[in-house]
Amino acid sequence: MRARDWRVLALAAAYLYLPILVLSLFAFSDDAVIAFPITGLTLRWFGALAGNAAFLDGFATSMTIAIPVGAISALGGLAAALALRGATLRPRAAWWAAPFAALLLAPFLTPRTVLAVAQSMALSELGLRRGMAVLGAAQVLVILPFTTALLTAALLRVDPRLEEAGRDLGAGPWACFQRVTLPLVRGPLMAACSAGMILSLADVTLATFLAGRAQPLSVVVASEFMREMRPDLNAMQVVVLSVTALAVALAALWRRRR
Repeated sequence: MRARDWRVLALAAAYLYLPILVLSLFAFSDDAVIAFPITGLTLRWFGALAGNAAFLDGFATSMTIAIPVGAISALGGLAAALALRGATLRPRAAWWAAPFAALLLAPFLTPRTVLAVAQSMALSELGLRRGMAVLGAAQVLVILPFTTALLTAALLRVDPRLEEAGRDLGAGPWACFQRVTLPLVRGPLMAACSAGMILSLADVTLATFLAGRAQPLSVVVASEFMREMRPDLNAMQVVVLSVTALAVALAALWRRRR
């Protein structure tokens, strides 16, 4: 890479990660006021989180929603990706592929606020109460296009002759998928599940409208930041970022081992 390319890369990295570094620095600041200069470092703000009931309840609620949302989004994305890949292999018979793809992408392209208000109105008409199940279903609807695109790209790299060889050797459709196709996309499937969990944890708009009495961590943090900027909130953000980074690292490590 040329020197100009390195400078552009450094500027992009600073733009993306400098706010996170500043936030992390203030999470270890000994001062109760978030301002420079920092007079000392401490871990007491992280210790305060252990007694913060709102943080613990919000974290438990977020994980309760994010884990099934990630799994369902990955499995639904895999099913949709298999359908779209079959359409690319049989383009003359797959007239439905373009409308199907547009139907999948529509929730992803719709503004979150519009989607949340529409779903809230539909729930009230159906007599359903807001809560974790409703929020999880709404998040799956938004995350599904992302996981579908990720898994479709992975499936398009799979050589169809491998599946044809499995069928020639006597494997049925399910056995061929289980023994040939699935092992080849297991890594991207795990990545899609991790991405679904991360997107669910980061969601604020849908959670604000649809969570009801259940308060995910994103809503707790957003409401606390509106009231007051405190160092323990920075510590809370560092913990969430650490959990997210750990999930990504474990998924990457599992993929490399496989």
